[in-house]
Amino acid sequence: MIIATSCFISLASGASAVGLPFIIAIIIVCLLNMMAAASVAELNAIMPNLTGGLAQYMLAGLGPLITIVTMTGGYIISNIFASPAEGAMFANVMCEFTGHTVPPAVYSVSLTIVLIIVNLRGVNMSAALQSVIAAFMVASLFILGIIGALGQGSGETVQQQGVLSSKIGDVLPLTATAFWLFIGSEFIVPLGKNMKNPKRNVPLSMFLCLGVMCAIQVLMVIGFRHYTPWGELARSASPHILYAVNMLGDFGRYWIIVVAILAAVSTQNSIIGCVSEICCGMAKIELLPAVFQKKNKYDAPYVVILLMGGFTILIEATGLSEGSAVQFLILTSSLFWMLTYVVYHIDVIVLRRRMKKVPRSFKTPFFPVLQIIGIVGTIYMMYHISTDPTQRMQIFILSLAIFAFLVVYALVWVKWRLKIPILKSVGVRQVMSMENPMYYHVRHNTEHQKKEKKSETHLAN
Repeated sequence: MIIATSCFISLASGASAVGLPFIIAIIIVCLLNMMAAASVAELNAIMPNLTGGLAQYMLAGLGPLITIVTMTGGYIISNIFASPAEGAMFANVMCEFTGHTVPPAVYSVSLTIVLIIVNLRGVNMSAALQSVIAAFMVASLFILGIIGALGQGSGETVQQQGVLSSKIGDVLPLTATAFWLFIGSEFIVPLGKNMKNPKRNVPLSMFLCLGVMCAIQVLMVIGFRHYTPWGELARSASPHILYAVNMLGDFGRYWIIVVAILAAVSTQNSIIGCVSEICCGMAKIELLPAVFQKKNKYDAPYVVILLMGGFTILIEATGLSEGSAVQFLILTSSLFWMLTYVVYHIDVIVLRRRMKKVPRSFKTPFFPVLQIIGIVGTIYMMYHISTDPTQRMQIFILSLAIFAFLVVYALVWVKWRLKIPILKSVGVRQVMSMENPMYYHVRHNTEHQKKEKKSETHLAN
């Protein structure tokens, strides 16, 4: 997920605002997201190998209302915004390459349709595609970053100031911009049940990918300073292409186009595949309609895959993800995601105090210091979600409207469908038992028997 072409927009936006000091914001956000990853890893250590995983952790710690609102907003809604943004970046690259002979929506919609088909073929095919793309992407970005940082490109270096502003009041708010560079490491959790040695590999994979991407982003910012004028970087709709062309000429153009295409494929593939697993897990514990559990012969949750793909195509086809809307979609998605990370930290604090003696294969060190720092730092980023006050208010208004709708849905669903207390947590053993299909069969039979007994008693009276 974190290898995305939309990341270049955030990277260019932050770097062109303050220059090299943006690296400080990048490192701060990387550390904050490592704290979030540590909290997710501890939750996974308590309840490993659950379908979806993330929703079950919240249900056990914070109850159904908060779980539904946070998970639906933080992953389903945010990725409905993020996926078209990535499609738009892919379309920009293709238009740059073909000379705008085809409408951008044709490229983005075509990509989404292909990835829907890939994910409908099951997790093995999706994961194989992801592994090949990720390996090429990481290697390419590292090489492009190192060439630029060392000033070894074939193009002319730019003589410009490295530091545009070093004021703390200018640098720290850009952490909200840098946040998008590091989202999604927890997407490995729903696939943990398919991994070898998940106790070790789930936390290790999250920390490694965040560290690797931090190094890549730092190198890219230094490379920007050597080969792209800050003003041009701020105005470019495809800053990654500008950087590669200025540094390596036509060879750089073709190289970065391949990288950008694969990045778009990687991101949309991750969104469609992993969010469908999360929704399937939520449906399994009855936080979403049961239809989201339906799977095809390849064991792919096809209902969610088709819904996610359908919403993405709708936004792409209407042009709502083009132009300046890309940055707005990215920041709105970031706000939802930030709230989810805050809730993870709170969940760890609640479960650590409530379940002190439960064995954990991974525990966050210095409890609860990292959780408190993570919560405070993330809330700061949420408040500074955009450096433009008008855009910030628009993001807040849209987000509040969506969350209000989600709260109403969650209240109705929990009260009339689940018929359980809205804020009371569900025991860990009960949550884990929900993985067994017989759980609901027994529960529904028990409820039916209670109703019959109540009816008989009423008639006897």
